[in-house]
Amino acid sequence: MAKTYLKKWSIGGIHQWLMLKESQIKETKPVLLFLHGGPGSAHLSYMDSFHGELDEHFNVIHWDQRGAGLSYQKDIPAESMTIQQFVDDTIELTEKLLSYVGHLKLYIAGYSWGSLIAIQAVHKRPDLFHAYYGISQVVDVAKEDMISYELLLQNDDRLLRAALRLLTPPPWKHSFAHALFSMYKEFAKVGLTHSLKPLLQMVFAFLSSKHYRVRDKWKFLKGQSYSQNMLWDELMKESIQNRVSSILIPCYFIIGKYDFITPAAVSKPYVDQLIAPIKEWYTFENSAHSPHIEERDRFIHIMRQTAIHHL
Repeated sequence: MAKTYLKKWSIGGIHQWLMLKESQIKETKPVLLFLHGGPGSAHLSYMDSFHGELDEHFNVIHWDQRGAGLSYQKDIPAESMTIQQFVDDTIELTEKLLSYVGHLKLYIAGYSWGSLIAIQAVHKRPDLFHAYYGISQVVDVAKEDMISYELLLQNDDRLLRAALRLLTPPPWKHSFAHALFSMYKEFAKVGLTHSLKPLLQMVFAFLSSKHYRVRDKWKFLKGQSYSQNMLWDELMKESIQNRVSSILIPCYFIIGKYDFITPAAVSKPYVDQLIAPIKEWYTFENSAHSPHIEERDRFIHIMRQTAIHHL
């Protein structure tokens, strides 16, 4: 069995951490770089427990991004916490990984916030990648909030509808209102997960993680808060609709039917007009915002099927 290693590399002028399987890294398996959500929601500590089967087909690389998880540092330059810097970090990391493993290209998957970063890296440097997987693709955060609010108002729960009207429609001036809205989505089973079980599994996997020590778990919480505080204002103004209109490599988009965080009502029209040599859309019928965890067997099947197709 391959041994898991954590490595600290200098990326974008600061130390950042990634996880790889060292005994497999020189083999012929394609490399899959996985970008976590957030901002700041590092998943290096627990994602391996959900997607272990992917190791049979890929050299999977997980990365705690700038300011997140193990990569959180007090002395990160505040001016470096920008979306463009994260795109540049992704490209630099990809180049270093390809040099390290001796490959010409790799696969890249971005989840939620990670999809916002990954799709821009792919657009900028398609020569580095075999294919792109957008999981719960972020397109326009402000529009996604508005559509989600309107969809949630159609819920059968009268108390929830009253609470939403009391909250008033987005945008909101205070982060508390956004946190309250997130809580309402979880209550309606259209937030992070559609059912409670996968959410509890994620929490348990994080708490029992062998990759994070106790102080690292505290570091994760600090990094998540720091990343959101530093990036939230820019994120709320971000839209890739006009920025990325075409991609030169195959693209696969995976979304949960019950996802009201990045609803298909926003991402599907964008994907429909996106120009790409191969473009597929997958709706996961029993998932909300985390289809790769809620229906992991189907997710792994799609990854295997499409990678074999390209290679």
